[in-house]
Amino acid sequence: MNRKLFICLTLVFFALLRVQAQKNDTIYLRNGDRITGELKKFEYGLLNLSTDAMKTISIEFDEINSIHSAKYFEIRLKSGQKFFGHLKKADVMSTVNLVTVTDTIPKRLWDIVLIIPIKSSFFQKIDGSIDLGLTYTKASDVFQYSLNAQATYRTTYYSTRFNLESILTDDGSKISRNNTVGLTVSHLLPNKWQTRISAQVQQNTELNLDYRLQAGYGVGYDIARTNSVRFNVLSGLLVNQEKTLTTATTSENLEALFAAQVKWFKYRHPKVDITSGLEIYPSVTSFGRVRLEYDLSAKYELIKDLYLNVQLYENFDNEPYPGGAAKNDWGIITSIGFTF
Repeated sequence: MNRKLFICLTLVFFALLRVQAQKNDTIYLRNGDRITGELKKFEYGLLNLSTDAMKTISIEFDEINSIHSAKYFEIRLKSGQKFFGHLKKADVMSTVNLVTVTDTIPKRLWDIVLIIPIKSSFFQKIDGSIDLGLTYTKASDVFQYSLNAQATYRTTYYSTRFNLESILTDDGSKISRNNTVGLTVSHLLPNKWQTRISAQVQQNTELNLDYRLQAGYGVGYDIARTNSVRFNVLSGLLVNQEKTLTTATTSENLEALFAAQVKWFKYRHPKVDITSGLEIYPSVTSFGRVRLEYDLSAKYELIKDLYLNVQLYENFDNEPYPGGAAKNDWGIITSIGFTF
């Protein structure tokens, strides 16, 4: 046999073995069936499984009886505990055995909030969404454009989140802009604690803000982390530099931060995702000044990964700089979004 042909056939053989090995995870269903494939991720109560016959499918956690896989996973519980090991089929209904280096631990599926392969590729560790809205009212000649994009990259102990929000309103006489670009790095600690470093740039012409450069450090805690609810709080300190539009005045400030976010989701079709977040910034250098940012969004799945999104936002400053048109800026946005 030709040497080159032999090498090619050998490489193809081992490649086929590798592909076959990737799809040897077994999901045992409560109705007695079982499905074999590659376990991509278990989160938000859904298990994503790549199969040869049905491509990638999603299985709800209450339909699963047990899981078996010889691969190495990171497993997180709603209590905040984290395990690294294999998954072994359990005899108890809706239970999986976590096989670590030192022990075999049975856990109920509803106690597990995340199962992710340790050797996931870079892109498998990224989740995100893009929402785009366009509105035009002929009677009042008002045009509004909105863009909301975010992406989160997660590793074993860190989570890095990029977000971009842009709202432009043109009423024929003036153009208002409300823009935010931010980057947040979270260090995930044991027992539901985390530390966070953040930096962002803001602009809001309705509040006479040309720009705000902001950076800070905070400590957060997950009060609730289940397959349908996330509730976390955070506090910290931030420094910022602000520049006004009308007078081009620049100032430096030190602020405290108190934040809370609640997220409720239902991933049975149709999927629903409702998130409410509040951030309060009492000023340390300008005692008595308080800023507030509130956001409420509701996403409803139209077709797979395509959502209708309705968002309410509020930005408030009780002591705006002279020349500001108002103390607060709020609005309601309707957009179409895609998640990945």
